[in-house]
Amino acid sequence: MKTCLRYILILAVTLSGLTLPAAAAQKREASDTVYIYQSWRQVFNLTPGVMLIDPYIYGDSQFTVNIHFEDEAVSDVLREKGFVALSIGDSIWFTNSTYLKGKFKGDTGGLDGLLPLFYNTKVAYVACLGNPSIKDVFFARDEDITYPIDYYYIDFKNSVVRKVTHDYLSELLVEYHDLKMRYEGMKDYKKRYVIEDYFFKYVDRATGDFMHPYILELVE
Repeated sequence: MKTCLRYILILAVTLSGLTLPAAAAQKREASDTVYIYQSWRQVFNLTPGVMLIDPYIYGDSQFTVNIHFEDEAVSDVLREKGFVALSIGDSIWFTNSTYLKGKFKGDTGGLDGLLPLFYNTKVAYVACLGNPSIKDVFFARDEDITYPIDYYYIDFKNSVVRKVTHDYLSELLVEYHDLKMRYEGMKDYKKRYVIEDYFFKYVDRATGDFMHPYILELVE
């Protein structure tokens, strides 16, 4: 049975080096391996439950990629809600929005398909395309529209996924008073670029904090 995975690529393309065709609708074959992980322990141990060698990968737009393969066992796995993550090679990672909706409360309603996943042993978050500005919607040509990036933090301790807004970032930064004061003292603290900058500062601080729990301590 043929199975097709379709997902928004966004940051995973620009940060991880996957190059789509120059002509977006042009199909291409890729010499890659796709790994499917059914638990976070598998993710951290790099022991996937399913491995697909040389699947057929092609880009059909600026932001989307499709993966085609013929494998009944894999099709069954992909239908299950417990499937946690998928990687192309060892550097481009996605998590399953169905898994997030089944295991976490919070801001998961608008998430769909596979989402670019960024994680380390203590912190994990996903990214997806946000809504363009009103100016872009009314005045920009389709090919010139700028889509902002929205980040969603996976809070394993409280079993919630939250969109990183200025309000939620202030909640996260309660752990680190100095960062919270610096962030809330910024004139443009509600602007996307400031939120992103201090969210990444939080990620760096939590990653190096010996008091911050490991993900595996919270999920298993």
